[in-house]
Amino acid sequence: MITACSFPTSQGRLVMKRLVLALLVWWSVFETSWSAKGAPPNILLIVADDMGWNAPSCYGNRDIATPHLDRLAAQGMRFTQAYADSQCSPTRAALFSGQYGARTGVFKVLNEIEPSRALLRSAEANTALTPDVATLATMLRGAGYITGISGKWHIANNPAVAPLRSRDEGRYFDRYGFDFAGEANGAQHHEDKTVTAITDEILGFIEQSRGKPWFAFAAHFSPHSPLEAPQALVDAQAARGYKRATTREGLSSERPCAEYLAMLAHFDAELGRLLARLEERRLAEDTLVIFTSDNGGLSRVTNNAPLREGKGAPYEGGIRVPLIVRWPGHVRAGSECAAPVHTVDFYPTFAAVAGATLPSDRTFDGESLVPLLEQTGLLERPALYWHMPTYTTNFGRTPCAVVREGDWKLIHWFGDYLDTQGFTPDDKPYGKLVPGARTELYNLRDDEGERHNLAAERPRKTAHLRSALDAWWKATGAKLPTTNPDFEPTQWW
Repeated sequence: MITACSFPTSQGRLVMKRLVLALLVWWSVFETSWSAKGAPPNILLIVADDMGWNAPSCYGNRDIATPHLDRLAAQGMRFTQAYADSQCSPTRAALFSGQYGARTGVFKVLNEIEPSRALLRSAEANTALTPDVATLATMLRGAGYITGISGKWHIANNPAVAPLRSRDEGRYFDRYGFDFAGEANGAQHHEDKTVTAITDEILGFIEQSRGKPWFAFAAHFSPHSPLEAPQALVDAQAARGYKRATTREGLSSERPCAEYLAMLAHFDAELGRLLARLEERRLAEDTLVIFTSDNGGLSRVTNNAPLREGKGAPYEGGIRVPLIVRWPGHVRAGSECAAPVHTVDFYPTFAAVAGATLPSDRTFDGESLVPLLEQTGLLERPALYWHMPTYTTNFGRTPCAVVREGDWKLIHWFGDYLDTQGFTPDDKPYGKLVPGARTELYNLRDDEGERHNLAAERPRKTAHLRSALDAWWKATGAKLPTTNPDFEPTQWW
């Protein structure tokens, strides 16, 4: 340690002052550098609506280029077997709770009307995910984050297109842990499905949150139907030879249609604008960016091949989604991960990167993805589960449940199923009702398109996975469908 007695002369005191000043400057730089390295990252979560697994060009789309999504993948990790639920409300509930819909009771789209004459009476779902369950943003706020959301909500019993109410209007979103809630409304921006407005609001929130780590949730309405994109982009796709949709809901003589491709192009461009601003403000290196979708692509709008079917279905086309994660200094650029992961994993992942403690009053179904992101380990769970005990007349699904363990996937239909052979996604009804429970077993490594049902050929594997489903229903307290005394086979659909 240097003391004044080491420099008895005035010249010595001057040298001492300069040395002390230099040491202070050096320590300040070191401390700042260390703090920045050890500080929790900002978190930017971007969720598309109905964007299928193969929609980005980095996932194989040859109909449209998505250069900004491709660049994000080149800078981070691309997951090849990421999953959500087959519809939006259950996925968003899983995101904010870290729990499966079987546990929270939010396992169907809110306010969806089901047939009263069906063979089964659907399990009764919860009409909202309450603030004491949807605690993702609250957890991050407790860890010192500023939290903001813009776009689609749809986990509580308010209309999906209702504008997000700010904290000054009843403090609705404050109860869910959000400091900022934008006003971007899907019904107000028909020209581009609100993509630009949501991007603007998220950028504004980020600008106002400097000085503290922030969590920004860009919850898009695109490319969900009705199809809405800037006319110039639609015309450009039509000029390339793609058919225009005959209705705003997406009916077309071929898939994908020009409007859908235009929506993808516009979404990608706005995502690029958001990422460019992070770089301009020198925030990119300190921000964890996650892009994903809430379910598979809508079959009457796009083609999810080689995956089977699309939104609403328990097959891969309905539940497998794109997932790209960029986290400088932690995720190796250009890396890929084939581990099966699920939306329920985001909650514990964000808690881990934020240095937060998970609430101890509940069971979490998700696991932190940090070992996968940093390539230091694997996940511990043996299987993933889906609970879909309701009818979806829009998407041709009867009550079912799914388990995936390793390469094996089992689908259990509770009391009836639809034979879709010879039908197209434009047909209503989509498929012929076949009464009776049914079990399907697929090996996804060998049969990604789920064409060969191996249930009869592999009885031991089938029995094992059915037993796993039974145990999972019991553990989660899952509600199951029951016999419907009002079943009318000629009117149910």
